[in-house]
Amino acid sequence: MDCDEPRSTASNDWALRQSLSEERWQEARPKLLDSLLSSDCVHLGPCDHCSLKEAVIRCKDCLPKPRYCGKCDVSTHQHLVFHNRETLIDRFYKPVPPSTAVQDLSGQNVIYEQVCLLPITRPEKVCDCDPQNLSVVAGRSVALICINGRYDMYLPVMNCRTCLASWTPEVGDLLCSGYWPGTVGFQTIYQLDVFTSFEDLKINAPGLSRQAFVKMLEQRSQQFGRRGYICGDIFQKAFLEWTYCRHEREKLCGIDHFSCPACTPDTVAVSADGNRKLYRFSKTKGLEEQPFFDGVFLASDKAVATFVDCVREKIKPVNGKGTCGTSTWAAARETSKKTNSKCDEEGLEVAVCRHCILLRGLNMFRGEIFAYPLFLQNDLATKTNCKFFCTDIMCRYWPYLQKVAQAFPEMKKLTQMKPFLSVMHAKGHSTKCEVQWGGKNQTGAGTTIGEEVEQVNSFLSRVALTTKYMSKAARVDMITLHARGWNERKKRNLHKYLSTRYLKTIQKTKEVKEDIEAIKESTQRSDEELQQWVTDVRHWAVDR
Repeated sequence: MDCDEPRSTASNDWALRQSLSEERWQEARPKLLDSLLSSDCVHLGPCDHCSLKEAVIRCKDCLPKPRYCGKCDVSTHQHLVFHNRETLIDRFYKPVPPSTAVQDLSGQNVIYEQVCLLPITRPEKVCDCDPQNLSVVAGRSVALICINGRYDMYLPVMNCRTCLASWTPEVGDLLCSGYWPGTVGFQTIYQLDVFTSFEDLKINAPGLSRQAFVKMLEQRSQQFGRRGYICGDIFQKAFLEWTYCRHEREKLCGIDHFSCPACTPDTVAVSADGNRKLYRFSKTKGLEEQPFFDGVFLASDKAVATFVDCVREKIKPVNGKGTCGTSTWAAARETSKKTNSKCDEEGLEVAVCRHCILLRGLNMFRGEIFAYPLFLQNDLATKTNCKFFCTDIMCRYWPYLQKVAQAFPEMKKLTQMKPFLSVMHAKGHSTKCEVQWGGKNQTGAGTTIGEEVEQVNSFLSRVALTTKYMSKAARVDMITLHARGWNERKKRNLHKYLSTRYLKTIQKTKEVKEDIEAIKESTQRSDEELQQWVTDVRHWAVDR
């Protein structure tokens, strides 16, 4: 009996699954539209809590019993001020702020304004009198900003009717309750969730601007019937103050975000390269303020400039074409001259380990000169105890380093590192150059490719969409926060990455051994003869 041909099933055919999903959505679309329209209809009825009066308020956060009469609404939501509520009295849903309530006067529903106190931790007593003598009244008004937008509230003030003692919230009370002051006098207050949400969005979507995030918060406020204006400058200042204090706390705990737990202190390889997209317009306005994270990730501009000037006094820049027929550095200097008039920082030079963890960076002001990777190499030499140092033009950089070591004996330790030409960039060099400097031909390098900076730059280049318009201090702080977030994300997944890489290395080692055995068998050569071939090729590459 003839058998039918095997048919593709939805479990293993992506196109079929997509087709079936589209058919189900088309079938469900009319019902979804009808349900959406019916959800806008006002369903009048008794209060879900007292069942005595007609419901005049619907709360979207009080499911499964969302309908309230005016009295039950006030008694419930005077402590739940962040709930989003809507009125029903006009026979359609109208969002109202937490300061709006409904009162039944002679059978008629009247809207009135009530005082909303900021939910904050309060002391059990403010004096030695009986706690029953304490009364809570409204203090001065504040604007609270959270992930749902802006809320206009009042600070609670506790007064003792007997001894007239009083308590007013201070900064410490705000922090214990999960808030952060927007100003020194905290007329504006932020919930910490809005800062953590903004930071997470910046890490996962580096091109997101502060203005776009603030606009989103304003729209959410207006959507729920509240005033929406939020000052972006105050938000950014408060956010950076919070990140700085958090950084100082982590320093006390011994947390270092710019080191790799997998290769510290004995790092196999460090790669350095520049990113010309991370420039900053010189016309950008801003106060001459000190960055919070000066020297944390990006080295101090003054220290870098002093180092570069000191080296350039004794070592002339390498001009002309390199040994591979390239003129990258000369072209970079020409581009630097053209863009210097409109840009202050012309880019970023960063160094990463072989696990793509950002270790150090600096601002470039003169294009991609050799002195910048030299500064990073010298800075990381002791900290990482690095074995290989990788660049894209190692054939030009290493002779420069040897000249520097002759002029500065204290830098001779840098020549103990092994030069490493990035594997992919080596394909653009001459054959002799690739054999002599290429990473695949370096003993002890393993599966290091030297292109880790390119992976990081795919992330940092998107950061440039917003940082090029920032002031100098804000740009340093924001780049540092992005680098910190990148490292945190890498470290969270480092165990999976290392285990996967270990299995791939074992498999690759097995395949290479099989290839060598096949070559030996086909050519009838011994291990010693194959090794002699390798030695001859290396001598040929060195012999210019």
